Amino acid sequence: MFGGERDPQHVADERRWFAHELRATTHWQPDLALLRSVSTRIVVGIGEDSAEQECDRASRALTAALGIEPTMFPGGHTGFTEDPTAFATRLRTVLAGP
Repeated sequence: MFGGERDPQHVADERRWFAHELRATTHWQPDLALLRSVSTRIVVGIGEDSAEQECDRASRALTAALGIEPTMFPGGHTGFTEDPTAFATRLRTVLAGP
């Protein structure tokens, strides 16, 4: 569809992901009552460049349901691979706590 021909392995991997992994991911629902009851701080991270993508919307829905703010990280959905140094710097700050 975009970028020309894809190799057969990529097509097979994508087909498996859509048929098996994506379905389970999109139907899973967290136990909100349990999450609200824990004393441990919950951090829901979102890539700054992922605005309005599926993961961004799901993460924002979770933070809203828990009554917490999302924690923004540099990059997109896989910001840790895009710029590991910037991601690690932000992660260390987040883990150090408020």
